Amino acid sequence: MNTTTLITTILYTLTAAYLLYMAILNIFVYVANSNLGHEESFKMPLIYLISGIVFSVLSYLGYKIYKSEDVILLLKIIFYLPLIIVALYVIWAILLLLSAGGKWN
Repeated sequence: MNTTTLITTILYTLTAAYLLYMAILNIFVYVANSNLGHEESFKMPLIYLISGIVFSVLSYLGYKIYKSEDVILLLKIIFYLPLIIVALYVIWAILLLLSAGGKWN
């Protein structure tokens, strides 16, 4: 279980680093365009920033789970929730393709 937790923590950390990088980049573009007088929405930088913070918290939670074994079950469920959601989405997509051939009608 420690190996799974470590690999998941590393993936969450890489995801958090990418999302925070994109947030900084989009904030820079937002400020630059605002200074030039262009109308720009703050929606994308905010989405990247919130997602980066969530994955940073998940990375920290994974580090705590990896370091100590006496962590409550709720924290482990929260830690593995994004992986569960991705796995359920992949299963749904496979079932959709197999059952209907990818056709909606």
